[in-house]
Amino acid sequence: MKPHFNINSEEIPNQKYITKLYTTKNKIIMKTMLLCLFLSISFAFVSEKTGWLEVDWKIIFIPALLVLQIIIISTALKNRYKKH
Repeated sequence: MKPHFNINSEEIPNQKYITKLYTTKNKIIMKTMLLCLFLSISFAFVSEKTGWLEVDWKIIFIPALLVLQIIIISTALKNRYKKH
């Protein structure tokens, strides 16, 4: 998908790479990752403050990484079995 704005590629040398990353699909993936990370940190913080659960803060990023892996695998499978 193309971005919604026109950019002169002579203005910024790295703009070509930025426009490739700034697509609707990538924005949805990043929002999903950030939401998952926010929920993980919120759950860990509340659990730590209430004393309900001991939280190892080193593994707080695992749920966001799992979401990313699920998105990558589902996209790969969808592209592999896409009807032409």
